[in-house]
Amino acid sequence: MIPEQELFDAVFSKAQELGYTVYDHLPLESENAPYPFVNVGDVNSTISPYKDAYGARIDVTLNVWDIGENRYNVAKMMNALSAIGQGVLLSENFRFVGRPSLNSNQIITDTSVQDTVLMHGIVSLVFELS
Repeated sequence: MIPEQELFDAVFSKAQELGYTVYDHLPLESENAPYPFVNVGDVNSTISPYKDAYGARIDVTLNVWDIGENRYNVAKMMNALSAIGQGVLLSENFRFVGRPSLNSNQIITDTSVQDTVLMHGIVSLVFELS
């Protein structure tokens, strides 16, 4: 029972339910991943010990990738993914409460691939383990 992994799995499943191609890593060139796609990336937690239990704030980063001409599509996908962090997610062993006032979205232009312009959307979701 690892809360961070169970939250990762729950967010991954919710992103797939939205109809997106979702990876748990940035696809390798050999995987030939078509755009757009979502990568469930980093998970960070801060433990809050209590007298008789423990809680945590867990941040999950989702990355949206599409070709440079599709900025609107990236924004639309980010909006849908942000909704994952606005409610309660239940896993087999834990209850995670989204904290939408702490969530953030960012779109950046990525030119790290030669002769290619990509749109990279970054969605940061914040949950509390309760």
